[in-house]
Amino acid sequence: MEHHHHQVPIPSDIVRMCVDQFDKVLEPYNCIQVMATIQELEERGVAKCSMPSALPEYRHIMNFTSGCDWAELTYLQYAVPPLMILCFFGNMLNVLIYGLPFFNGSSSVHFLRAKAIANMVFMFSRILEVLHASSTQPLSWLEPLFWKSRPYLVMVSNISGTMSTWLTLMVTLETVMCIMTPFIFKKYCTKKTTWTVLIMSAFAATLLHVAIVIVTEVQEHAQVRQYIQNFKKENAACWFLQSVFRVRNDPYYETYRRFYATATMAVSIVIPTIAMLVFTILIIKKFTFKNLGDSFTQRRKCVLRLTASTTFTHLVLEGPATLTHSASAIQGDNYSYLMCILNHGNNLASLVNATIPFFVFLICNEQFRHMALMYIKAMVECDPVKRQSYFVLAGQRCSRMSRVETDRSFVETTRVATRPTHALLSESVVKKVGVPTLARMLVCSFQPSEFGSQKLSLSPLTRSMLDESAVVLNYNLSRERPEKKPRSPEHLRIRKVD
Repeated sequence: MEHHHHQVPIPSDIVRMCVDQFDKVLEPYNCIQVMATIQELEERGVAKCSMPSALPEYRHIMNFTSGCDWAELTYLQYAVPPLMILCFFGNMLNVLIYGLPFFNGSSSVHFLRAKAIANMVFMFSRILEVLHASSTQPLSWLEPLFWKSRPYLVMVSNISGTMSTWLTLMVTLETVMCIMTPFIFKKYCTKKTTWTVLIMSAFAATLLHVAIVIVTEVQEHAQVRQYIQNFKKENAACWFLQSVFRVRNDPYYETYRRFYATATMAVSIVIPTIAMLVFTILIIKKFTFKNLGDSFTQRRKCVLRLTASTTFTHLVLEGPATLTHSASAIQGDNYSYLMCILNHGNNLASLVNATIPFFVFLICNEQFRHMALMYIKAMVECDPVKRQSYFVLAGQRCSRMSRVETDRSFVETTRVATRPTHALLSESVVKKVGVPTLARMLVCSFQPSEFGSQKLSLSPLTRSMLDESAVVLNYNLSRERPEKKPRSPEHLRIRKVD
């Protein structure tokens, strides 16, 4: 008696059959369903549509099962596009202004520059979401690109968001150290330390959020649809395939997902927020009960204002996210409607926080307003000489400083900038500043041995006037300079921290 053994196809063979027949990678069960439905339709005389390319290949759905799709759809369509424009221009100007000579030597500025870059990455990682939410009809190129790249873009978004939070914490910590322990601050807050912290933070954030790619599963689910070409004719119906994408958490990694959500809540939200709150209270208390304003240079005061405003906006806009991350860790995907709305509200607040630093700095800091105005004037100026003059002015201290300190800052900035070109102090600069003022600046900042070696692109007449004014001013200053007195211990009590 012969036994006929029928070989049962294994799942990989079924998947390969669907790839060969439909050019789609489907789950084995979904593949069998599609084949059975097509066989049934063809037995009933329903043929495949002759022009399937004219029919929608994908279903255009948001596929959010949380119950408040409209909230995310609304802010993606109407709020995020203008925020993207403001975020790009604001943070790009921040990066450029941080490169001015005024900020040379400040370690906090490296953190602020990296934060501006992280803000732009965080914002533009949502660009496919904006395109997908704004398109009314499914696009054959956008649907698979959007859904298949979604876990990776969410990972990039979370890495940049976490980096932005940690960098805000770093500048807040530096501010506390600068105020409370200035000598330790000068010793440890160096450029080398800053770069070490930046590299370690980027590595740690990547290691934390790579879990998103592991626990998130994107599936393409095919459905057989019927299309009636002509209602007046009999047997006018035909069939075509339409796909829909589904994103879900892989149940095999559910424990890992909950651990990831809890760890993210702790190290990206709760601990940094509490630490920044404590540091902010210490800063306010120190400045309120002790007059420390005169202990810092103009540059350090400017950086302190930048870091303080950065911390404040982060606490206001990012602090409430602690609640929704706690709910995610505890409830998993079972969000209530209110928590869903709060989650989207927090996401929008995070995007606003990534956008507004430049505009907050403009409001809170006169020095930053001066530098931004001069820099923008330089960018729109066509005359190269005037443009270079505006760049020089952007790097100097604003007008509220004393005349001598402003002049010193101008010449120090010019000296740093003139090393490559030797041509910044041109005729237009002399006319704008004035010969007496420029003479004062040269006397205050250049050593006598250096003065003759400066390569200034001036006419002989202007150079002679400048030399004469400098000599007269130097003579007058030497006559008016009081005799040196021995320094008492009181002179050593306050030392400016740069």
